[in-house]
Amino acid sequence: MLCNIIEILYIEEMNRENINIAWGITGSGTFLRETFEVFKRIKRDFNVRITTFLSKAAEEVVRIYGLKDALDVVSPGGYYQEVITEVNAGVSCVYSGRFTLGRYKALFIAPATSNTVAKIICGISDTVVTTIVSQAIKGAVPVYILPSDVSEETTIPCYIDRRSCIGCMECIDVCPYKAISLVESLPRINLLKCYGCRVCEEICPVNAISCFEKAKIKIRDVDRENINKLKTLDGITVIEKPSSILKIVGNIVLNRSL
Repeated sequence: MLCNIIEILYIEEMNRENINIAWGITGSGTFLRETFEVFKRIKRDFNVRITTFLSKAAEEVVRIYGLKDALDVVSPGGYYQEVITEVNAGVSCVYSGRFTLGRYKALFIAPATSNTVAKIICGISDTVVTTIVSQAIKGAVPVYILPSDVSEETTIPCYIDRRSCIGCMECIDVCPYKAISLVESLPRINLLKCYGCRVCEEICPVNAISCFEKAKIKIRDVDRENINKLKTLDGITVIEKPSSILKIVGNIVLNRSL
């Protein structure tokens, strides 16, 4: 019995020594692939544990943008390295207590959709991501938010340009997820089935399929206003590019080692 208690205390002490980072993802494709690259580098270069929290929409976009394998690299499982979803977090978000207790050195919400930003400035906590933001602020855990609407450029999922498509059907045959079917005599990608593997893009003989292209967008005035309001909230820092995350985590690691 005594040995078990000592072992538990030892594990808890070791957990305090580790640097834990929390990452919340929402349903935006803007900055998504770039942010994954940053967190993969953080995982590779720094001795940190990363817990990833996914909104329901984030579960979809991570798959659509071909990032499920990358997610396993960032959060491979184990204590403080879990992938937390709306389902396994429970209605009450049972993991939010970690923020109340200050177990994380920082929380990053990247990217944050306009919907998530609007909820945060209104104090609404009805998703796993908005709940951990609320609890992080209460637990004095620094929160860094990368709104998708700081950029007038977004990344779009795989699509078929029907003006260029010759109807050869090779993409339908090669798709391992059966995500492509005929619609009015030409193939169409069903994003609800797509895993962003890009096999169709690679095989298309006329380059009619594109994946993860950049596209210009117009930012709504209300979204600009909400980002400005977000900047005034205590405990929250708004960042404007994924590379800022690497610098922030680097400083956390450096300060811990001093």
